[in-house]
Amino acid sequence: GAGNVVAKRATLSGAAGGCQAEIGTATAMASALLTYYYSKDPIKVGHAAALALKTLMGLVCDPVGGFVEVPCVKRNGNAVNVAIASSEMALAGVESVIPFDEVVEAMYEVGKSLPESLRETGLGGIAATKTAQEVVEKIRENWKGTE
Repeated sequence: GAGNVVAKRATLSGAAGGCQAEIGTATAMASALLTYYYSKDPIKVGHAAALALKTLMGLVCDPVGGFVEVPCVKRNGNAVNVAIASSEMALAGVESVIPFDEVVEAMYEVGKSLPESLRETGLGGIAATKTAQEVVEKIRENWKGTE
């Protein structure tokens, strides 16, 4: 399936490819599954997966404090809509100009070009905001008494 293509040709890791690799792949997989369920058409399945992954291309991985919570949970929730919309488009006959395997290769190249601060380190993006830093400091303060 779509996930195997990404695993073999690119990466599923946010640390290596940003959230596009994690959430993008999961979204492509969900879109492919929905499309297969309703059409059993492998061509449409490929288009759905490509449409979904292209939508999340470039998504950075910037978890606050390095925890997979903020902004990750909400991004995953919103990605459900991308999966559904991409499936609906493919089922309606919308085709991806770029085939899924090439989208995967492009995603991998984009992921490798992201700075380390935007690949699951908790150092850039949302994780670097003032509020995020305050949240992390509160967590550290709460942990001090549990050591």
